[in-house]
Amino acid sequence: MSDSDRIGTSFDGQVAYVTLRHPPANVFDFPMITQMGKFLRELRSEPRLCALVLQATGRTFSGGVDVASHLPDTVTQMIQEFDGLFELIDDLSVPTVALVRGPCLGGACELVGYQDVVIATPAARFGVPEIRLGVFPPVAASIFPQRFGYQGAMQLLLTGDIIDAAAAVRVGLASRLCEESDAALVLEETLQRFREKSASSLRIVKQATLRARPPFREQVRSAEEIYLGALMETADSVEGLRAFLEKRDPVWRHE
Repeated sequence: MSDSDRIGTSFDGQVAYVTLRHPPANVFDFPMITQMGKFLRELRSEPRLCALVLQATGRTFSGGVDVASHLPDTVTQMIQEFDGLFELIDDLSVPTVALVRGPCLGGACELVGYQDVVIATPAARFGVPEIRLGVFPPVAASIFPQRFGYQGAMQLLLTGDIIDAAAAVRVGLASRLCEESDAALVLEETLQRFREKSASSLRIVKQATLRARPPFREQVRSAEEIYLGALMETADSVEGLRAFLEKRDPVWRHE
């Protein structure tokens, strides 16, 4: 499996790696989403796959999904395609691990928060700041309050606050905080615990946990409908997005 221009991909016979490498902020645009989806589909035919790793190059893990794609002309396509990555991850039914070394915001925070294990270094920062733009993250709104501490999750959603790695561990968004110098070793130690197991048994365990809750699309459908319906009909949602792209403060009409 070859590398693409926005992500690096590899499979060592047991573990698959997706490395975001779209500088300067590893933003998810449509080409990146497509490339990641293609790789995840290819992994379906790997019976020895025992884990999936999400990591990034550069000082920023990811600034999230391209803000321009949230505008009315492309927002439906963006939500369908980006949220489709979560379904593809569920389809693999293997343990998933994220290594976060820098700011992890918006859609990237949603994606990381969906992983089974999240390793963070002191430079990691987590947040879903969409509310500052007059919008909200549908996946986080649907899943974070149930998956993590309710008040902590709601603070992220309602304020757009960005928290450090230690706070992310307290909330439950990250599993473990480690020093940057230890990150590679901690990741490999984590993966070794999966490598020594039966890949088929790991998949069955993951399937059991997935079947105990509604399928991903059922969990997020209501939030997606609210986003594409009620939210995108408000003047403030488009104003906030355009203000960000135009590098100015939004002028809220509160409607």
